[in-house]
Amino acid sequence: MTGYDLRLWRKSFGWSREKAAEELGVSLRTYKDYENCAQVKRMVALAALALSSENLLATMVQKKHQEPLLTLLRTMHNASRSPGSQAGH
Repeated sequence: MTGYDLRLWRKSFGWSREKAAEELGVSLRTYKDYENCAQVKRMVALAALALSSENLLATMVQKKHQEPLLTLLRTMHNASRSPGSQAGH
């Protein structure tokens, strides 16, 4: 993830830099540095992904999309438990 990608991620939520820094648990100065760098640290990219997933799940539950969500989660769970799966490796 590039700094520009991180900026697009933040804007997709309608967040200010202050809000994004707060959600990622970093100072505003540090967050600004992330947005201006060529490549963000892997942990920052993963944290952004986790926040995106959390937001998506909350939105789906709010909008009464529980059944498709549960189906998706069951499918992912079953795939991770299949004999050819790489889970846990």
